[in-house]
Amino acid sequence: MANWKSTDRKRKPAIVVSKFGKVGDEEITHVLKVIDETYERLEPHEVNLLDLYVFEKSSAVDAFMTKETKDVGVISSFFGESFFALHDAYRGISRIILCLERMKNLPRLVQRGGIRHEVGHSVLHGSLLYYILPLPSALSEIVTRFGISRGHAVNLLYLISIAVKDYEVSRLLYAKGYVEDQAAYVKYLLRVTEDDRITWMISRGNKLAEILHLVSCLKSAGCAVPFLLDSQSGEKMKRLLLDSLSYIPEDYSKLLLNVISKGFSSLGKETISNINHITRLVIESIVKPIIQNMGAQRD
Repeated sequence: MANWKSTDRKRKPAIVVSKFGKVGDEEITHVLKVIDETYERLEPHEVNLLDLYVFEKSSAVDAFMTKETKDVGVISSFFGESFFALHDAYRGISRIILCLERMKNLPRLVQRGGIRHEVGHSVLHGSLLYYILPLPSALSEIVTRFGISRGHAVNLLYLISIAVKDYEVSRLLYAKGYVEDQAAYVKYLLRVTEDDRITWMISRGNKLAEILHLVSCLKSAGCAVPFLLDSQSGEKMKRLLLDSLSYIPEDYSKLLLNVISKGFSSLGKETISNINHITRLVIESIVKPIIQNMGAQRD
């Protein structure tokens, strides 16, 4: 690992770069340019310091995040194996993590969109408060009522929280005029991969696994919601959103669309309140119908 602090910087926040593997200065310069420009447009904000970790290899990112989440006491599963850009504040300071191996074959517009998205997280969610979350009472209730394990409840909370935070970032960036690269990034997130199809097939018949898979789809949907009413990209984004759920049976996708249509657009500016609101909606619209249907099938 190589560390260096960026120089000749005219604006805060200060950015401390850590390189893992073979990471060229030209790549760092490009990333810093995108980050600087984004911070400037997102002012006013309270970010004074950012850690930027740039990894050459995908395997190194996964190994690092597995160890890091264990070290800081994160008990939810890690669901970020496919993402080329991540944000966290596990150490009390905003950190953006980039994987060059995952980025290299993507269009520059998608790369910029992903980097800007993580900068948005540092502006809105740069505190440990947004990453180590207490279990909401609504989730505690289903643990007791339906016998769902606490581990499943924690994973549900994690997936709901990243969906809410991603929506908030997408809403902010759209409001600040980042349309083209964010629309490209959302389109990238909405693509259906073979892993998505396989994961869903494996989940079938296991209601808790089905629930987790459905809720995981809210992340990309949350990113798309601010663009659904855009005069230029709205109709296309709606089609992409529906296509992204096309591999899921209609009775299940309807449950998801109910949360998407009723939930995100009603959210305010308080992240924790937003997470609690979407949690309640997910429980009523997804968890209870599926669990109760499981009970009916057993009877």
